[in-house]
Amino acid sequence: MKQFYLLVLSFCAFTSIQAQSLPKEFRITPDGRKLIIGDQANTGLYDQSQVKSMYLTFPQTNYWTLMTNNYASQTDIPATLVVDGVVYDSVGVRFKGQTSYTMNTSSPKKSFNISTDYIHSNQKLMGYKTMNLNNCFGDRSFIREIFFQSQLKKYVPVAKSAYVKLYINGENWGVYPQVQQLNGDYLKEWFLSNNGTNWRADKPPGSPGGGGPNWGDGTAAINYLGADTSLYKPYYTLKSADKLFPWEDLAKTAKVLNQTPLATLRDSVQNYLDIDRTLWFLAAENLFSDDDSYIHKGKMDYYAYWEVETGRMTPLEYDGNSVMTASLAAWSPFYNETKVNYPLMNKLFAVPELRQRYIAHLKTMVNEVFTSAIANPKLDTYYAQIDTMVQNDPKKIYTYAQFQSELQVLKNFITTRRNTIMGNIEFTQTAPVITNAEYKSNAMAWTAPAAMQSAQVTANITSTNGISKVNLYFSNAIVGNFNRNEMYDDGAHNDGAAGDGIFGADIPGFAAGTYVRWYIEAAGNNSAKTASYEPVGAEHDVYIYIVTPLVAAGTDVVINEIMASNSTSVPDNAGEYDDWIELYNRSANTIDISGYFLTDNILNLEKWMIPAGTILPANGYQIIWADEDSAQGMFHSNFKLSGSGEQLYLLDPAGVLLDSLSWGVQITDKGFARVPNGTGNFMIQQHTYNGNNDLTSIADLKPVPSSMFVYPNPAKDHVKIRYSGDAGTIVSIYNMVGQSLVEFVAESEMNVSTADLPAGVYIIRAGALSTKLVIRK
Repeated sequence: MKQFYLLVLSFCAFTSIQAQSLPKEFRITPDGRKLIIGDQANTGLYDQSQVKSMYLTFPQTNYWTLMTNNYASQTDIPATLVVDGVVYDSVGVRFKGQTSYTMNTSSPKKSFNISTDYIHSNQKLMGYKTMNLNNCFGDRSFIREIFFQSQLKKYVPVAKSAYVKLYINGENWGVYPQVQQLNGDYLKEWFLSNNGTNWRADKPPGSPGGGGPNWGDGTAAINYLGADTSLYKPYYTLKSADKLFPWEDLAKTAKVLNQTPLATLRDSVQNYLDIDRTLWFLAAENLFSDDDSYIHKGKMDYYAYWEVETGRMTPLEYDGNSVMTASLAAWSPFYNETKVNYPLMNKLFAVPELRQRYIAHLKTMVNEVFTSAIANPKLDTYYAQIDTMVQNDPKKIYTYAQFQSELQVLKNFITTRRNTIMGNIEFTQTAPVITNAEYKSNAMAWTAPAAMQSAQVTANITSTNGISKVNLYFSNAIVGNFNRNEMYDDGAHNDGAAGDGIFGADIPGFAAGTYVRWYIEAAGNNSAKTASYEPVGAEHDVYIYIVTPLVAAGTDVVINEIMASNSTSVPDNAGEYDDWIELYNRSANTIDISGYFLTDNILNLEKWMIPAGTILPANGYQIIWADEDSAQGMFHSNFKLSGSGEQLYLLDPAGVLLDSLSWGVQITDKGFARVPNGTGNFMIQQHTYNGNNDLTSIADLKPVPSSMFVYPNPAKDHVKIRYSGDAGTIVSIYNMVGQSLVEFVAESEMNVSTADLPAGVYIIRAGALSTKLVIRK
């Protein structure tokens, strides 16, 4: 039997594939419909449900004097760190902070920076190499920074944080918020890579310029200081860069932001600045009345990251111990917008469309995290978690009575700040309501289109003040700018009848394997053109689909065998034991496979092209070495195989999927081969490199444990399920809301009727295995 159901299965395993390809803070919802960035709870080192104890031991009796002397130079001294019983040898420790260090004269409780890679470059604490323990200077509640960062996480890139209890040389040093460093580890969690350029908006150590009390002078606020990049260096600290001339990107961004006429500002600056993330960033700082912020100081206490994948700058939130100050609760939601030295507000808020986007984002945050019913229980939880520890903290800067009373200060701030913002006349305007947003292909809702096939997006839009315009934003990349098509209610855009309140527009077709993000914007017909979005969290919370490839109805060229863990079995032409892939022509005809593609990445289906002139004779084989070493010959690919499991795809020059393979943990020096040769299921067995997989001894065969194949998929009236796993396992078919519709005991071969199931997307589960099933009628 031709096993082409395997091809569909691999592409249906959407959520498992994306988890291997996207940053840690990205997730695609289980139904495959939405991409959400930043909404996941902290785990591991920054799990806020627990308070870890950290034990620092210094070998020097004068360690405090050494760190005091090293404060200005930021030089570490060695210590031993113990967390959860694990010893981390020779970590580096130093004092950190500015005002929290210099102005804290009443207590020895200083802030600490700990580097686990001080001596041992690969040493990390639960995946992280740098820890910041902050002393809560200026925060009698001990809660502000932890609360601020946890509330912002679903809206902007922000550091993780959690409480720890610190001991130094056996002495209790009290409770500390442990806050993530905005370094490469952090960047990889929020961006596709950490290969961009990261600045801290603050003067470099020892620099004669920058800093100081002249808040609002714009020196580090992305103001244009001139074409000479040396003019920026006294005011920004370059933290990391992978390019030769990184400062040019900062200067270009500043120039476009500050010198482009307002009429064309949006279209011009979006190529240099992530506008939407910037507006969320400004809304976050404003909502929490962040004293140490871009919007207040206009020159420091934020980071700026230039993203190499998009060529755009993003401001990053930093330092949250001074938020929610009662005296600042009356800030205007457009605080400092009239000051030219604050261009992110002064310029962006002056563009009506961007102003309304900012208002919509700030409204979303107010409604989702800034009500007493939502915020107060979270504040109470943090308070209860550290109450006893603060009471017994012998080093704390403030008294226990001050800690107790400050909780109500925070709660009062929530109420006052919310009322201030919602009382602003621009925030009282009613925005359109967007409901029932969906996309279709082949008249099937929430069914991803095939390669180069368009998708039709529709939504119901209602508004008490009329509708000015509805826009569909879409992108064919997982990050970066969106394109924009207007949506119409005219009966000519797959939107139903004209004037029925349903608006429609098309997303054009894209290549197979493309992530397509989309969301909807609706503007009212009032003078302000008040805007709303669906999803409300756009552009970090958006709808998404992945373009499926055309799948061949049959193919003569198949993936016949792989070895993903080659230690001593077969050497390549350079004498190296590398991974290999075997293709097989199971027909009686010669086939030219020039221009075919092999890839292990669904996001890059044209990753490696089979060289020109590659001919597979009838019943012939071709070996490709998966070793990332093209210098060793034309049949050495630019990717390797994973012995712990991954996927492999074979496509023809037109992008049609011919064959694919998924595997789990492999056995070193064993093949993973089709048995019978060219047609059967895959088996772990003695390899048959460049030859027939049909072995003569049954002892050489090892069936793949716990596998499940479903076909046809998409299905109509029935499916066949082939299962290899534990006897007695229950197989269930669930709909997208988690209801079990069908249950039965697993057998090796099962014919299941789907005639009574409506068209849609379902999940089939058998024990720990699951796969998506599409039913079409």
